Amino acid sequence: MDFDRIAKEIPQSSFEKVSDELVKILLSSPNTDKMNEGLAKAILRHWQNDQLSLPTGIRVLLEASTTLEEDKTKALLQNLGVQV
Repeated sequence: MDFDRIAKEIPQSSFEKVSDELVKILLSSPNTDKMNEGLAKAILRHWQNDQLSLPTGIRVLLEASTTLEEDKTKALLQNLGVQV
């Protein structure tokens, strides 16, 4: 999946909502053992710098949520009209 392309297709007005929804997917996932350390650190770094609602943060969240919950992530993107 091309996370950079997908992040660019998300309307700027939806960044915060998408970010929040992706975080909810991650926090409710029972599959946290699937996330590698580097990806977890990238999320933490973006969170610490208040960048989860920016395209780079959304890109990291997309990668993580797809890794943990691919179907839920695809459903979220489809509801936004983003081609996956």
